[in-house]
Amino acid sequence: MRITAAVLREVGKPFQIEELELAPPQQNEVLVRTVASGICHSDYSIAHGVLRAPMPIVLGHEGAGIVEQVGPGVTHLKPGDKVIGSLTPSCGECVMCKEHKHFMCVQMGALLNNCTYIDGTTRHKTLDGEDVYAMCGLASFGSHMVMPAGSAIKVPDDTALESTCLIGCGVTTGAGAALNTVKIKAGDAVAVVGCGGVGLSIIQGARIAGATTIIAVDPMPEKRELAKRMGATHVVHPFEENVQQTVRKLTGGLGVHFAFEALGRVETMEQCWGLIRPTGRAVIVGIAALNQSVRLPAAGLLAEYEIQGSCYGSSSPAVDIPRFAALYKQGDLLLDEMITQRIGLHDINRAFEEMGRGEGARSVIMYG
Repeated sequence: MRITAAVLREVGKPFQIEELELAPPQQNEVLVRTVASGICHSDYSIAHGVLRAPMPIVLGHEGAGIVEQVGPGVTHLKPGDKVIGSLTPSCGECVMCKEHKHFMCVQMGALLNNCTYIDGTTRHKTLDGEDVYAMCGLASFGSHMVMPAGSAIKVPDDTALESTCLIGCGVTTGAGAALNTVKIKAGDAVAVVGCGGVGLSIIQGARIAGATTIIAVDPMPEKRELAKRMGATHVVHPFEENVQQTVRKLTGGLGVHFAFEALGRVETMEQCWGLIRPTGRAVIVGIAALNQSVRLPAAGLLAEYEIQGSCYGSSSPAVDIPRFAALYKQGDLLLDEMITQRIGLHDINRAFEEMGRGEGARSVIMYG
């Protein structure tokens, strides 16, 4: 079938809106009509060469839509089902899935690293027959998606996909880091460095878990205001205040139980190490360039400091995505407030320029 998609052909260059041919779903795949897609910072990182991907490629991995066709072997989905796309295919057969660590499904390698489908092939082609890759096996910057059936998470028919599309990546990554990766207890103190879509979701997860001190760190005034709406009890401008001193002052001189990094910068990863109290934990959610290293003062080890990565919110999508959709419906998880603007696909380059300037929390592409 013929679809419209934003195609990235070269790092640092604008997207081109093109018509592509999309092959029908193969074994254990589904065809989904895209309703909405968030624009995530990981898309920006690929577009600007921080993360590597083959070109040409259709980016987008925070999409939601309606199933139009199921491939052979798919029994848990049918045409008309509403689904939110997940980063992991949750194959259920690999050792990680059997250990209930679906966020580390071994089949993610082809989707994330090679930007192919699980069988190593592509589904998108230009009208001239050139292969086009698909980010995460989703490619939600297109009017239709073919995805592994395990990546298509069914949600109730009354789910508002134009907002819950954010659950596909940013919300699950952020709220999951607070609710799954670590176990925040009622009364804990938390710091979140970086208040984009992921950071705001971490703040919400911390609020839902019962943290009573939630310190948001971001230089952009509109993001600090958003952080307060999401549940932050204090906000810090990192260029106008000494973050470490301020955090310690707000926590009786000790530091926080958990400091989350949501920017993907080694400098702020190292900064989080200085924000935690004895036996505290720095949780790294952002993705830095893969050739960079984090250097930490060894003295913290004497106080039993810990550092931990968080991949996709340590989630089991079939459980967590419907859970987050229910929290949104109940009013406990705020999504509409995180959306800065809703745009058409042709506005994608402007939205990426705004993201590069640090403006807004989330732009959502709406498909007719």
